[in-house]
Amino acid sequence: MPGFAGHSHDRSANPNAPVIELDGAPVVVSVDDDAVLWTCDLRGGGCVSRSLDLDAAGPDDSWYIENEYWDEDDDEDVQEWIVVEPSNIAELVTATYLDGRPVVVTGGRRYDFSFEGDSDSSGGIVRAWDLRTGRRIGSVMIGHVLGVCSLTTVESERGPLVVSTCEPGVTLAWELATGERVTKIEGAYNGVMGAAVVDGRPVAVTGGMDPFLQVWDVLTGDRIGGDLRGIEPGAGPIAITEVEGRAVVLGGDGARLHVWDLASQEPIGIPLTGHTDDIRTLGTTTVAGRSIAVTGSSRDFAPQGEGETRVWDLARGEQIGLPFAAHLQQVTEIAGIPVAVTRSLNDAIHLWDLTRAVG
Repeated sequence: MPGFAGHSHDRSANPNAPVIELDGAPVVVSVDDDAVLWTCDLRGGGCVSRSLDLDAAGPDDSWYIENEYWDEDDDEDVQEWIVVEPSNIAELVTATYLDGRPVVVTGGRRYDFSFEGDSDSSGGIVRAWDLRTGRRIGSVMIGHVLGVCSLTTVESERGPLVVSTCEPGVTLAWELATGERVTKIEGAYNGVMGAAVVDGRPVAVTGGMDPFLQVWDVLTGDRIGGDLRGIEPGAGPIAITEVEGRAVVLGGDGARLHVWDLASQEPIGIPLTGHTDDIRTLGTTTVAGRSIAVTGSSRDFAPQGEGETRVWDLARGEQIGLPFAAHLQQVTEIAGIPVAVTRSLNDAIHLWDLTRAVG
């Protein structure tokens, strides 16, 4: 399954690099340790960099007042003594669209924001930025305190939502356009999460150090059904997709990929096996009417550190073709073609046409 495009970028760039279409071109997006936003044209058109607007990386005045850090009648400007750490802003990065405008969303590390002399003020802040200008969109999204563990976006009746988790297992959802908090969900420690629209409603599945996954209504924060059991503590990546008309949940633990029926909460078949290292990344798509999953094992422990990507037919419960040596970043569509986005050991980004794998 050959790659049909590639690009190398400096290793200081964030290794979690989503791909999105910008002005009709597929670009890989990353944020480096200086809070510089990079977009690199995968067709060979070069890279464009712009600094994120760090002057807008802290909370708005209303947050300081609500949390009793500052009284609006005070003469002192509290924003003059905040510290925003550029290298901590982008632990995780994802990209999406808001009213047709390309947007990058960043999830911060544990100490990405503090007051002078108080390094523990806050961390794990989620921020949305205009991909073309680097300017902040909406309010900063505060609530995790510790670093962001997983980050995604999902559509809803309130518009696109940002959904994220942190180490204590708290899942938070916000409106992308405004940064307004929608819901707070208490899940498993070292929380991981996947989200999707199911029957018209945004649904999140969370896991972590418990021997099960849990399903949630993102808009209300209510549990949906019982626990999804069979997984070992220390859950890996999670995804929600549709297989032959029914919603299913995928979840990794170690080198295995589990599949559950979302409605019945029961496992489907036995776990899919083949990886020799832990599954770290997971994506889903439909190719020629077939629901497929793509999994990536750890680049750190695989032979030569390259990582390994495998493609699975979810209806048949079997692997498609042979694995290929590359570290999976995400599964998406470019110009209507389902592709796997991988990163190689030398940081080259490649797109793999999944129609060739299935065909």
